[in-house]
Parts: sequence; structure tokens; C-alpha cells
Amino acid sequence: MAAAVLVDADIDMGSELVRILDEARFPVTGAAWIFFPDVEEWRLVIRTPKAEKNLQQALLEMAVALDDRGDLRKRLDLSRVKLVPPQDKMLAAMGSIIKVDGISTIRFSRNLINGVLIDDALVYRLAA
Repeated sequence: MAAAVLVDADIDMGSELVRILDEARFPVTGAAWIFFPDVEEWRLVIRTPKAEKNLQQALLEMAVALDDRGDLRKRLDLSRVKLVPPQDKMLAAMGSIIKVDGISTIRFSRNLINGVLIDDALVYRLAA
């Protein structure tokens, strides 16, 4: 089980970030808070094809979208947000079990899928 706690404020900010990216037409095919036990930290993992093409540009577009739509950038530590390409192993493993369109909150804990250990996760979206 995860040692660190995912607090309600983090859950709300993750949902808000996905909504902001949707409004900015920034493609998000997967989004989840995932606990990484090696660093004992929750990270918000966003799967987008933009990360595969040009990660730096994708990060810049995300930052601009945040600046254009409120104060989330001031509240959310962006060092905890990770943009990943469509073939990311963790989200692909979870996506082989569940599909989540729109924005949801599904807890996914202590699972080993195709050799990938997911200690703890809160899934917002896992599109096909």
C-alpha cells in the first residue's frame, strides 16, 4: 500500500487540469495520479501524442493553457506532472484492464498487469 497519501486537493487539481487541457483542445488519452514507491511520491501522469512528437513544446502548450484558464499553475507543483507518449507502459497496462472516457475517478491499487506493478493509482481517463 502507498505510504504517501493522495489528498483531496490533489484529486481536485488533477481533475481541473484534465478539464483545462480538454478546453484548450490539448489531446489527453490518459490521465492518472500514480504512486511511485521508489521516490515515495504521487505524480500526475498525462498521456498525450504531443509528448511523443515534441515533449518541450507539449510542456509549453500545457503551461500556456494553465495560464489562460485560472490559477491552477500556482497551486499545482508542475514538477509532479509528467507528460508521457501513447506507449507509456503503466497507463497501457491499466488501459488493458479498464477504459475510462470523459473525466472520472477510479481507484486502482496493488495490481500487477503484464509485468507492470501499479502500487496505487487514481484514474481520470484511459481512452482506447
